[in-house]
Amino acid sequence: MKGKLLIIFRSAHGYSKRYVDILGNALGCDAVPSDKFRGEMIPGYDKILYIGGVRGNVINGFKHIAGYVEAMFKKLIVCGVGMRPFSKEAADAVKSATVSVAYEKFIPVFYVQGGFDMSELSRSERLTVGMAARQIKMSNIIGEDETFILNALVQPFDEVKQSNIQPLIDYLDDKPVDEKLYSPPEISDPKEIEEFFREQEKAENAPLDKKRALKKKLKK
Repeated sequence: MKGKLLIIFRSAHGYSKRYVDILGNALGCDAVPSDKFRGEMIPGYDKILYIGGVRGNVINGFKHIAGYVEAMFKKLIVCGVGMRPFSKEAADAVKSATVSVAYEKFIPVFYVQGGFDMSELSRSERLTVGMAARQIKMSNIIGEDETFILNALVQPFDEVKQSNIQPLIDYLDDKPVDEKLYSPPEISDPKEIEEFFREQEKAENAPLDKKRALKKKLKK
């Protein structure tokens, strides 16, 4: 791997931390829990990966680094660990829910399946999951996703393995990765990034009608 990598992680039930261990063994890197991360660490690394569990498509603990994204978005990669199997749609949904609109066009986001065990949850988490399960059972339509969740409540599973996170390992190792395996950045060219922020600045300073038009253009 070219350059120095820092992994920032949040692992409530251990699945994300085990993926951090797999990444560390494959690539050799430094790792720090999200609540121990400090902004002065940023200049010492060429790549920074944030990895954490997913709840409601938002990656846990990302708020700890949100204030530093402006300083490191050009070197930032994000990975969510969730209970559902991988899908490109899951990676896109995690990006949309976790990364601010100002930076989501520049940051690659991966998604991997972790595991689920009801006995590992806190009392408040069990209450939340139980409420969600009741809502699913009361629904007139129970699809594949809903069936998967209901089955997981009674049958724990653990899908942490290197093959799940190999696309991310390859990406961090500067190897080509099929764009169907993650949510790639829409803009990576430095000149295009500069142009995006120039347009964004224009939008902030423009009259209200032009501001709306420019912001609409930037979101496309």
